[in-house]
Amino acid sequence: MRKLSYFRGVLWPATTATLLCAGMVGVAQVFVASGSAGGTSADEKHLAFEVLSIRRSNGASGPQFGATPDGFHAINLPMFAIFQMAYGPANGSGLLRGDRIVGVPDWLKGVEHYDVVAKVDEADLAGWQRPEVRQTMLRTMLQTMLAERCKVVVHHESKEMSVYDLVVAKGGPKFKQAETVDAVELKEKHANGGRVTGGGMAVMGSSGTQFYGVSMAWLTQTMLPGVAGKPVVDKTGLTGRYDLALPSSVLLPPLPPGASQASEAPPPLNAPPPLAPEEGELGESIFTALPEALGLRLVPAKGQVEMLVIDHVERPTEN
Repeated sequence: MRKLSYFRGVLWPATTATLLCAGMVGVAQVFVASGSAGGTSADEKHLAFEVLSIRRSNGASGPQFGATPDGFHAINLPMFAIFQMAYGPANGSGLLRGDRIVGVPDWLKGVEHYDVVAKVDEADLAGWQRPEVRQTMLRTMLQTMLAERCKVVVHHESKEMSVYDLVVAKGGPKFKQAETVDAVELKEKHANGGRVTGGGMAVMGSSGTQFYGVSMAWLTQTMLPGVAGKPVVDKTGLTGRYDLALPSSVLLPPLPPGASQASEAPPPLNAPPPLAPEEGELGESIFTALPEALGLRLVPAKGQVEMLVIDHVERPTEN
């Protein structure tokens, strides 16, 4: 089974993700992304894994998770990571940021790790094998799993907080409409790339990463909040999918004065999100790099942010 890991909303081969995450202060965001924690529609509620195993992890292998041709596996992860997958944006553009979940008990945050191995019902395989459908199916099946095995009860509530609006900068966008959004074509063209949640491909380079076929929803819900330290709201009016490049200065969150990327130890998975950087802080920040790279800019604002509130959760029944 090929090992896969998420970083910044991109599903990378495990070896690539390890290199990308090494020595980075933003490692806590491997399992964290932004977005509305939506509910499950009535016609999706029947979806559930046909075969499901949940056991306490023995820690024999490093954390990994991802879809398989006929199911899903999450190895050596806290159940909190499953929550972030299950209640991420309904459009499949990412995972739910950890600071958007309220009422999390200590055992759920990361004290206890689990192995989850699941298989999809044969009747659902045709849909599961379509990348544009799989993310929605997985989200629904994980919610069903949490309700049945962890007795989860949640609700949503809105909270006004500081956000950033993403707007088009003077001169307009500095990227083009995607040449293709077809998953097969993208994989053929970029064999070493990683799949982006919600559709698209990412290819790492020495000075940054090239993204193909990504949306503004993915950029604002998955990529930028972890760097900016606040929720980001799409106000660009750009509704298509695009090919764009982001330099390392945008991909990496700023470090405190005196720290270095190589020496900074990664924080634990349940660490609080980094404080939002201020404009002009630490040299070239996201506020200067983003307009130069993409022709977009972040504007401080106030907005209603949807929070996921855990009313009840129990340790999963093991089998």
